[in-house]
Amino acid sequence: GDLCVMMTQNDRPTDSSRALRDSDFVRGEVPMTKQEVRWLAASLLSVKPDEIVYDIGAGTGSVTMELARHAVRGMVYAVECKPEAVELLHRNRTHTGCYNTQIVQAMAPDGLEQLPIPDCAFIGGSRGNMAEIVCALKRKNPHVRVLITAIALESLHEAIEALERNGFAVEISCVNVSRAKKVARYHMMTAQNPVYLIGGNL
Repeated sequence: GDLCVMMTQNDRPTDSSRALRDSDFVRGEVPMTKQEVRWLAASLLSVKPDEIVYDIGAGTGSVTMELARHAVRGMVYAVECKPEAVELLHRNRTHTGCYNTQIVQAMAPDGLEQLPIPDCAFIGGSRGNMAEIVCALKRKNPHVRVLITAIALESLHEAIEALERNGFAVEISCVNVSRAKKVARYHMMTAQNPVYLIGGNL
């Protein structure tokens, strides 16, 4: 009942200005978007500090947490249907200190209706529901900014078709990243999978 004072000190505060690297995440069997693609995606979406952002098909949460570093006063909603991925999302939210994220276990577009209106959305996986997801985003906000990643040509075509059908102005880039691997005293470049970035209203 007496008056008291408590002081807490955080020896490992989150530095929201630092880009997250692949090594910052707890990994599992769930695929993860590589760091160079994440950095470019967050920049292309032009996420502002107070915006509402969706990460659909969030997987391990690598893109979720990167977007959360940009939306520092906003909120990122990570939508994911796989239980093992949802578990990794929770672990990586704690691991990276990105608590301005909320995890929604659902298969999009299910689960989107109860969420706040998005300013922008990243689609890393659609489970075959690309057209329905893009349509749902357009209904919630006619001016929403959308960025989709694809590796397969079929997914690229599906993304372009879904965006154009819903009246988005479409931009397409292909990113080819190579990383150095040390072999004896040499550094040899090893190519990663090329990734397509398909944007709408960017």
